[in-house]
Amino acid sequence: MDTIHYLANPTLREPVMVAAFGGWPNAGEVATSTVNYLVERLEARKLATLAPDDFYLFSLNRPLVTIANGHLKSLDLPQSTFYFWTNSQGTDLILFSGPEPQIRWDSYVELFTQICHRFQVKSFITLGGLHDDVLHYEERVSAAAASMEDVQNLRQLAEPVELTDYVGPSAIHSLFLSQARQLNIQGLSLWAHAASYLQGTNFRLCAAMIKRLNLLLNLDIDTSELELSWRLVEEQIESLIAENEQLSQHVEDLKTREHRGGFTTQTSSSAKVIHLDRFMKQNKSDD
Repeated sequence: MDTIHYLANPTLREPVMVAAFGGWPNAGEVATSTVNYLVERLEARKLATLAPDDFYLFSLNRPLVTIANGHLKSLDLPQSTFYFWTNSQGTDLILFSGPEPQIRWDSYVELFTQICHRFQVKSFITLGGLHDDVLHYEERVSAAAASMEDVQNLRQLAEPVELTDYVGPSAIHSLFLSQARQLNIQGLSLWAHAASYLQGTNFRLCAAMIKRLNLLLNLDIDTSELELSWRLVEEQIESLIAENEQLSQHVEDLKTREHRGGFTTQTSSSAKVIHLDRFMKQNKSDD
């Protein structure tokens, strides 16, 4: 069985690849939710899938099974999917969403290199999210680049990004930056900083990511749906903070800090965690 299973063979004009990886580098589900939103809004079509066997330890990342009354209804393995979108007025896109691999990272990156060569990808952008000691209403996005020219381009964005200073354990994103440099193509990595006391999909940060992608890729993706989703939960977040003394104190402490967050920050607060997705489910049921 081929590791890459192609579902289409479109003609693309020097596309940009935007990739999101679930798991550890996906705090607030920002990376995968952003790509999924792009796929939906652009009506992107499936390009290819990756077979999961070579890159995941199923004993750690177990398949999901549904059994009803003794009957096996479904078995879902980790899904890694490429999509494509042709833009009549500008940049074509290849979009990817899948779990971060657990093993054979070099082989995994090489598969992406094959796709880059096949479709003559001119730029590679990875998206990530990290839990950080920041406030829930902040829209902090950090970035790293494969070359100094790319760094200069990041400095000039109208929607600001913070240039990353970091030494420590890496996500798969760093391997892609290194590979982009070897391929002599643009390589960028954008990271959204999610408040450590929030769990679940952070729609505010998804909107922040798309605003920056709009600038980088000369797109015009509407973020109003994401911003509305955030407004539906923001008031409830404020209420929970006010009602919980420990959480309220943690937030007040963050407000007084001269410097908040950053890749070197250790988030060790034991404050109550707010689960955003519970609110979204409640709002949908109320509708």
